[in-house]
Formats: sequence, structure tokens, C-alpha cells
Amino acid sequence: MSMPRLKPARAVVLFVVYTVVVAVGGGLAAGIMAFVFDAVASEPYDPMVYAITFGVTGFIAYRLAQRVAEG
Repeated sequence: MSMPRLKPARAVVLFVVYTVVVAVGGGLAAGIMAFVFDAVASEPYDPMVYAITFGVTGFIAYRLAQRVAEG
């Protein structure tokens, strides 16, 4: 079963929406995690943890947005 082809305008709109969803979803998760970790921990932290959190949460938000957009 093949997927229907996207029109260029819809593809651009979806790209922008998905990009915003990834940035906001990942940014919120990484920011909240940094805030909580900074409030609780007394030792320095590795910024790589927040990068991974941003990426994973952003990807999850993207997949959810994709499911909603596809119906």
C-alpha cells in the first residue's frame, strides 16, 4: 500500500510545523530537566544529558504530531 504524494505546499507546512514541534517539545523537556537537576544536585552536570533529552523528547513530539497530521 503506497502513501499518497504530498503537494509541495503541504510538505513545506508540515516541515515547519514538525520543526516547531521538535524545538518546543525538546526544549521544554531539556529546560525542565535542567531546572530540576540544578535545584536538586550540588555537583556540575554534563550538557550531553540535556542534548540527548532534547533529541529524544523532540523525536517523540514529532511522531505524535505526525500521527495527528495523518489522521
